[in-house]
Amino acid sequence: MATLQMYMDRSRIDNMFTSEVYGEVWGNEFGVDNSVGKIRKILIHRPGEELKQLAEGSYEEEAGARILKSRDGKRIRNYFKSHKLPDIGLMQEQHDRMAEILRNNGIEIFYLEDPSYYWTNLTFTRDVALMLPKGVVLTRFAMYFHQGDTCITQKFMAEQGIPIIGAIQGRGTVEGGSFSMLDAHTAIVGRSVRINDAGIEQLRTLLSYQDIELIVVDMPAYYIHLDEAFLPVDKDKILVSTFILPHWFLKMLKERGYQLIETDMEDPMLTNNCLALEPGKVLFSASGVKTRKNLEKAGVETIPVDISEINRLGGGIHCSTLPLWRMPVS
Repeated sequence: MATLQMYMDRSRIDNMFTSEVYGEVWGNEFGVDNSVGKIRKILIHRPGEELKQLAEGSYEEEAGARILKSRDGKRIRNYFKSHKLPDIGLMQEQHDRMAEILRNNGIEIFYLEDPSYYWTNLTFTRDVALMLPKGVVLTRFAMYFHQGDTCITQKFMAEQGIPIIGAIQGRGTVEGGSFSMLDAHTAIVGRSVRINDAGIEQLRTLLSYQDIELIVVDMPAYYIHLDEAFLPVDKDKILVSTFILPHWFLKMLKERGYQLIETDMEDPMLTNNCLALEPGKVLFSASGVKTRKNLEKAGVETIPVDISEINRLGGGIHCSTLPLWRMPVS
């Protein structure tokens, strides 16, 4: 006679990720398995009170930026790429305009907040987490000034009922700006000064549980994240900085059937840092005039937005946005 446990074994769940029970438990209103599908939900942070602390910093020629340090002078708490103090009012106007465009495109906005106002780099929500098809991986930052972001993000994800399926830990470092879901079974990460081998191997393991292959691309020393050189903009089109990315990687993308659209070298830095709102429609920096023409010539609709003051914090549109839910694409 079968024991109770043998009987109960009939309903064992061998792989939670492939079971319909996953949706029954967690719901289906989150997840990202590509980089261009229609965005339904997004996470941003409106720059504000925390940036007033930059007034305590000083301009350092070696860095080419205003540097905010801890009181003992041992840790860097943030930087601003200008002799001047940030114009927080202008920064908020630019951010609000970006948020308005997101809402007008049917996207539900969530704001990441730090009640302490201590952590000064939350504007760039892309880096705080990696959204995957079945949940989120919390990142671990190489630099001190981001360390509190993970704690704040963990609380947010728990409040939203988004499953945390892993976290980069120990000596590993991975940041969201260097991560992209190319398709449902392929992810790309850029190895750089901010993303190390230990973090990449942890990420590879976490992705393998969802049958996702990880491709690693080495970034030149001057570049921090992959999204400074590579961003999908349509189902079969990718905006690339060919003067940054390695030949083997560009060749692989072409062999997979992608049309490569070039970032114009004469446009400002971070021009490439755009956001696909849906296939063939991107939110794009108003300053990237020549690259916009390349995109539109390739049939990609662009919505220009001025983020010049936000750029001085060291990031762009893509850096400032973390889609929590994208629709699948065929």
